[in-house]
Order: sequence, then C-alpha cells, then structure tokens
Amino acid sequence: MRKALILCIVIVLALSVAACKGGGGKFADAKEVLEKYIGANEKFSAALEGANSADAVVTALNALTETTKVLAPQFKAIETKYPEFKNQDNPPEELKPLMTRLEAAAGKMMTAMQKIAQFASDPKVQEAQTKFTEAMALMK
Repeated sequence: MRKALILCIVIVLALSVAACKGGGGKFADAKEVLEKYIGANEKFSAALEGANSADAVVTALNALTETTKVLAPQFKAIETKYPEFKNQDNPPEELKPLMTRLEAAAGKMMTAMQKIAQFASDPKVQEAQTKFTEAMALMK
C-alpha cells in the first residue's frame, strides 16, 4: 500500500508542477483536479488522526477511495493533454504555495497512515485497504 501511495504522490507532484506552470490559465483544469485531490488527502489525514476505531478508519479509507476513483480518470486525461507534466522538475514561483500544500498533505497522510496499522488486523480495514490500493492503481 505504501508503494501505491508513493506512486500516487509522485503523480500528484508531477501534476502539481504542471498546474503551477500556468498559474491558472492554460493549466486551470489541472490545478482544479490537484486541489480536489489535496483537499481529499487533507480530510483523510484529519479523519485518521481522530480515528479511534476500525470503523472510523474504514470510513476515512472509503471516502478517499471514492474520491480517488473519481479523480483518477481526470488525472489521466490531464497527463494526456499535457505530456510535459512528466518532465517538470521545478515549479514556477507563482504556484509554489500549491506545492507546499501538497507536500504538507503528503507528509500528514504518511503520518496518518500509521493509524491504520493499529487496526490492520480488522477484516473491514483490510478490505478497505484493498479497495484503496485498487483505486490508487487507477492513477497509474
């Protein structure tokens, strides 16, 4: 699951670089998708931080899974529309705040994922993790 998460973060970073390139304008669609994805990850992390049961973990995972399923085809469409996204290393100055937000969300998400480990033996959590991993695979 960590590999899938890392892959997704890499894809999101690539898209965020592309979103940063135009500051709206040409890449407004990429920016919109990226902001939705960051928001979903922020909500997920917050939900996991407060999770004190397997059911709470499942609810958080399921919400992120559903958002990922919706956004995955949008990410793919953006990658197709803007092939240059894959080759960007340094975002332009005007959208570095978006990169900062993405990096912060990714860090919080990695920390929050540790909460899942507390409930990893629960079959409902395992099923939710499997579905999440499947949704993340759609991002490839």
